[in-house]
Order: sequence, then structure tokens, then C-alpha cells
Amino acid sequence: RSESAAPARSESAAPARSESAAPARRSCRGFNLPEALVSERLKKRTAHFAENRPELGELEPKAFAEQVLRGKLAVDDGNWVQPLYRRRGGVWQLCKLEVLYRVSDAKRVPFPAFPNFVHASSDQSPNPDPELRRTFCSMAINSMRAIDDVLSKLDGMQRAMMAKSRLLTALNITAKQLRAALRVPLRHRKLLAIEETEYDDEPGDLSQLRQKAWRTFGAYSLDDVKPTWSEVAAHAAGPMAFEAPRTPAGEPFKPLPTTYRHDFAFARRFIEDFRRTSRLDPTAQAEIKLDEEFCCYLIGVGHAPFARESMRAWRAANPEASEAARAAGVQLIREALDVGMGVCFEVSFEDIDVQWLFEELPQLERCLLKQGGLSGAVALPASYIAGDLLALEGEN
Repeated sequence: RSESAAPARSESAAPARSESAAPARRSCRGFNLPEALVSERLKKRTAHFAENRPELGELEPKAFAEQVLRGKLAVDDGNWVQPLYRRRGGVWQLCKLEVLYRVSDAKRVPFPAFPNFVHASSDQSPNPDPELRRTFCSMAINSMRAIDDVLSKLDGMQRAMMAKSRLLTALNITAKQLRAALRVPLRHRKLLAIEETEYDDEPGDLSQLRQKAWRTFGAYSLDDVKPTWSEVAAHAAGPMAFEAPRTPAGEPFKPLPTTYRHDFAFARRFIEDFRRTSRLDPTAQAEIKLDEEFCCYLIGVGHAPFARESMRAWRAANPEASEAARAAGVQLIREALDVGMGVCFEVSFEDIDVQWLFEELPQLERCLLKQGGLSGAVALPASYIAGDLLALEGEN
């Protein structure tokens, strides 16, 4: 169940057996796209995209919504995809495409305008703007429709190969957007995955909505999971002295939060929801995605170029806290694996960074995903999926 997909099934009102609904032919094989090949193509195809215009990063949330989102300034309306990889036969292979927002720069959003828009549009803000909240929800729903259209433009064999190799395209949805997402008419739901982001508080019937999502989509996962300070401290042998890691300039780097919506307690409720659902529906797929900040503590890898050095120094100065963080992570990963879930680290790491985890949890090796890989934060416009990414199969 940790491999992220079930065979595709059409849900349109068109003929009962569309190309995406028909069983894959006996001769159909899945995609075999190694990380090195995919990363090389991404870097080559995105080299000509321009950096974001500097003034876009300075826009206030309402101006950003009006000028950029409704003004359709983004390539492919902001629907770009980043690769995720899983080890198969000792080689990291493309196993998922995650939809990320981009305007024109393949590596980053307009900053801080886009994060500020999300903050003002969700429960990250103590008083989210109702109009912006509706815009944010519409953005998520429109992304689902756009990716469904991209999948519809593939030929039937390509979709069958995606289903065969469990290659899904994942979209971010908040807990409060999930109800609307489940109502969207789509043709290729089983080739889509949903990732529940941490931006909104949970509705009272979230467990029921998740169960429906597992029945509806190819996968449903929990995004951006990390522990609070107290959850890490609970794994220390005694009172835990803790000082945050430091940047080269001496500023605090990735301090553990005191409260967090997608903390480990929340993740355990997600795992329990999946356990109950998978007993009734063994085809259900799910992953726990460990946030980049916690990956710094768990495997010493983050996005910042100085992350490895900073975390190495922190670990040497705080061995008890480091061991407690690792113990907390190992326990949660084990609980996820025990119910058949996959685990994704939201960083690009080397094999040596996770070898100790494979020794601790041998079953993790076939269930671990990494995000970005050799191409890092680079994303590709969704309209390039067929002509650039899937076409690599013929070149491999």
C-alpha cells in the first residue's frame, strides 16, 4: 500500500470504458525513469525560464491575488511539477509528480508575496480574509481541473503506463478545502494524489472526509509533518538542554516549534485514520511527508546551502537532543510503515544520509521517497509532462 496508486478509473459521464478506465494491456509496462535522466531533462528544459519580476515579490496579498492569480501572469497558471523518487532495484526512479506554484522562475515563488498570500488566506492568520480564502480555494480547485486536463491529453497507453508504475500527480489541498475538492468532477481521479497541507484548522468531520478521499483518489497523504519541542523532549533520557542550530552568521536556524498544526500527535491520528480505512479498502494509499525543517534534525539535510554544516555543529554540541530527535522520528516512521504507509523526506539527500535509517528500519528502503533529487527545487510547467518527462521513456 505504500507505493502510492491504484489502477486508473475514469469518473466522467463519457463512455463507460474510457482509455484511462480500461485495464492496462498485457503488453503495457510501467515507466522506468531514473533520477539522473529526469534531473538532467528538468535542468535543460527550465534553463530558459526567466526569474520572477522583483516587484511581484513585494505585492500585498490582495494585490497578488488580483494581479498575479486573476491576472494569469504565471506560466501554466502556476501549475508546475517537481519530481519525487523512490528506490527500485537499487536505483532512484521517478514515482510521483508534485504540483508546486511557480510564476516564471523554475526554482522559487515570488517571495514574500506568495507565502504572505497563503498566510492571509488560511488559518495561519488569526483573521483570514474571506475573499482571499475563496480565492485560495478556487486556486486549488482550478489546479485539480488543470492537471486532470493535462492527463486527458495523454494517450491511453501513457495513462496506462502511469497507472502500472504508480506514477501519480499530487496536489496540495488544505483540510478545509477537502470537501470542495471531493466534489470536483474529474476524469482521472485515480491518477491524482492529494496532500493535506498544514495551512488550515481541521473541520469536525475530517476523518470521514479522509476516508472518502482514500476511496476517491489514487492516494491521500499528510504534508509537512514535524514534531514540537516537547514531542522531541519526550524521547530524551532525562531533562533535555536545547539550543537551536545556528546559521553561519550566528542567527537561530530551524528552531523546533512549541506548537504546530501537523505535529506528531496529529500525524498519529492520520495514521490511525489510514489504518481503519485500509482494513476496509486495501487499495488505499498514503504517505507521511516529513517537513524540511525536521529533516535537518533527522538526517542533517535541509534546503539551505549551509544546512549540513550547521546541523553537524549542532549535533556535536547537543548530542542528547540530537538522539532524542532521531528517536522521535524513527518511532513515527515505524508506526507509518507498520500500517502500510510510505514516508517522504521533503529534501534532496544522498544515500549515505539515510543508510543508518535503512539499518534501523530495513523496510523503509522500499517505502522512502525523496523530493527534488538531483534537480533540487526545480519544477517544470505541467504542460511539459507528456513531451518532456514521459517522453524520456523512449530515450532510456
